[in-house]
Amino acid sequence: MQELITDPNLTGSLPADTQKKLRSIVEDINSISKSVFNNNDNDKDKECQSQTKLEEYTPYPGISRLTPSLYLCGAAAVVPAHLDKLGISCVVNVAPELPDTPLSSLSNPLYLRINAQDRAGVNLAAHFDEVADLIEEVRLSGGSTLVHCVAGVSRSASLCLAYLMKYGGMSLREAYTHVQSIRPQVRPNSGFFQQLREYEQELRGSCSVEMIYFASLDKEIPDILEPEYRAMEDFYQRYRSSLKKR
Repeated sequence: MQELITDPNLTGSLPADTQKKLRSIVEDINSISKSVFNNNDNDKDKECQSQTKLEEYTPYPGISRLTPSLYLCGAAAVVPAHLDKLGISCVVNVAPELPDTPLSSLSNPLYLRINAQDRAGVNLAAHFDEVADLIEEVRLSGGSTLVHCVAGVSRSASLCLAYLMKYGGMSLREAYTHVQSIRPQVRPNSGFFQQLREYEQELRGSCSVEMIYFASLDKEIPDILEPEYRAMEDFYQRYRSSLKKR
């Protein structure tokens, strides 16, 4: 995994003890980030290991293979020639602020454009069944689907999570853990997470992810994201404390 932050470029303008403290903070937060974002291999079951290795067979930077027939990416990674080589037969665009996705004239894939901004108040859940059913229909026909938004982090990731819950037999917690193990940057906004919780309740009769109040942000966040927020909060507290001691 890449380090959360890099070693600061200290030129000697700061006292030696302050430089040492700042480097110590960097080491601490990178150590925390590794424990937060990386799953220890001893804690992964064989199925999860197998699913994660699917990413090794995605040769195009920025395109993440979540299942043998489902891909997730940001808009910048969408290259028609790459989609042809991956056998993409359906593209779902969840970025109305962007132009239409450039599609291959050779494979002529199915194309669905979802009008949903990346804001917590947007009703993305209205599209969960539509997109999940389409992805499954394409899979059953022997094809593959690529879902993208601007960055492949919130909107498109949420739709993929909904599909994995509906047709992958996963809980929301399992689906998020699986997707994040392949694409670590995924982070649906809190509103979308709440909609996914409600969707899980509808599908399974229970919720595997709870919303908890996080005082530093003065808002609720999914409990599955708490370690990440705690790590960042600890870093900023250490950083502010070191500056006060200068």
